[in-house]
Amino acid sequence: MKAFRTVLGEFGAVARNPNLRRLELAYGAAITSEWAFLVALGVFAYQRGGATAVGVLGLVRMLPAALATPFTAAFADRYERERALVAVTFLSAVALAASTGLFYLGRNEAAIFAFAAAHAVVSTLCRPAVAALVPSLATTPQQLVAANGVSLTLEGLGTLAGPLIAGVVIETSGVGVVFAFGAVAYVASALVLAAIHVEGRLRFAHHRAAGDLTAGFRLLAREPHPRLIVALFVAQTIVRGALNVLTVVIAFRLLHAGAGWVGFLSGAVGAGTLVGGFASMALVGRKLAIPFAIGLLLWGIPIALVAAVPHRVTALLLLAVVGVGNAVEDVTGETILQRLISDDLLGRVLGVMFGAATAGMGIGAIAAPALIGGLGVRGALIATGAFLPALVLLSWGGLRRIDAAAAPPSAELALLDGVPMFTPLPLAAKEQIARSLVRVSHPAGREIISEGETGDRFYIVASGHAQVTRNGEHLRACGPGDYFGEIALLRDIPRTATVTASDEMELYALERAAFIDAATRHAAGREAGEEIVREQLARVTL
Repeated sequence: MKAFRTVLGEFGAVARNPNLRRLELAYGAAITSEWAFLVALGVFAYQRGGATAVGVLGLVRMLPAALATPFTAAFADRYERERALVAVTFLSAVALAASTGLFYLGRNEAAIFAFAAAHAVVSTLCRPAVAALVPSLATTPQQLVAANGVSLTLEGLGTLAGPLIAGVVIETSGVGVVFAFGAVAYVASALVLAAIHVEGRLRFAHHRAAGDLTAGFRLLAREPHPRLIVALFVAQTIVRGALNVLTVVIAFRLLHAGAGWVGFLSGAVGAGTLVGGFASMALVGRKLAIPFAIGLLLWGIPIALVAAVPHRVTALLLLAVVGVGNAVEDVTGETILQRLISDDLLGRVLGVMFGAATAGMGIGAIAAPALIGGLGVRGALIATGAFLPALVLLSWGGLRRIDAAAAPPSAELALLDGVPMFTPLPLAAKEQIARSLVRVSHPAGREIISEGETGDRFYIVASGHAQVTRNGEHLRACGPGDYFGEIALLRDIPRTATVTASDEMELYALERAAFIDAATRHAAGREAGEEIVREQLARVTL
């Protein structure tokens, strides 16, 4: 019940800001439309040319998107992001409207595939532009927390609702209606986004040498541990691309369930991903290469089991397990890279990985029909399902060495677990914060922060004791595990009290930018952080 109230609170905080409300509504509609369109495209391709056509569609969509991703993402920084999003949604609407017209006029699959590829290219800008725009629309750190939480929730729901909507509409009205539904939803998104107005925009110029674009490639070429994680991540996307084809084939040829079941099976993966996202929180502070391997196994083994037990309910459950594996593999793999790679290179390495991953999906999509042709449907499922387990076995030694090289910051994580605003945060966030902590020492009698000064750091006490005073009056004592400095940072006000070391102290400090980033990017800690601030302000105003 408490979690439910928290979710309602997040949506309420966003609803009170007109610009954020418009952005989130448009984003939710776009994600749902995208997934509904993908399911309908798969059904259309299969009905026109069987599994081979579905594979060709995957390659045609993913290859241009893979090549475009590093360049389209730059538009989110070069142009006004709200206008870039209007362009993305409008062009997506045009692509889907054209697909609708072609479907009803002559069902020209080549032209529809071309518009699907165009849609895939422009939609690569959607997620980074939304993430970059949110801070310009939120008026308080609390709203920014809520907006990011709502975005993540809507993205998860869209990956579930889109395929389910497509399944129902295809069963009752046909593929063309799903195309039209997507076009209308994208037009609605564009109109909503056009009403967004950003006030007080700050502009920053970022200049990078052209050679910097290759830094991610160079690092992966010389560092075996990140290279292995990226390679396995890309291998998983090959299986994902194949599964996009196999899902259609499972519905028609294995389950004999009809076109609507393509949406239901895809929705099962989305539901499993939501569950897996919550399950991944249990991995905080642990070595992650082995859980990463387990996520890959969960990606592969259930696909093979669908061939062994070809029943509708069983297939739904097995594909939901694939979704759980997808979440665990994504969270652990990205966190391992965050542990292994310095922050100044991390973005470019991830760019290489996601670009290669998009290409991997195209490769998997075109490989699936060949597997079906050579091995049959069940043989193709078994071969696809066995691919990742085989790679995990071959990589086992390397994964164990990665765990030895990328040990979690256990001491820092233990301290963070004692801070209520950080305790509920997801794995990747918590470990990023732990690695951002700076250990500092203060002798007895030293003022650590002073009342009235600008807040620049948040502190957690590792050892020693301090006294907290306001206007010379004692408020409380701090000891190991306690923390201070959050009020000035969260409320953007001067320090409300003075903290003085009573004896020699060891502290962990989190710089203002890192603290605000953690407090505003992850909605799970919002309620705890707000409660802390309320309690501390009550103490200093008594």
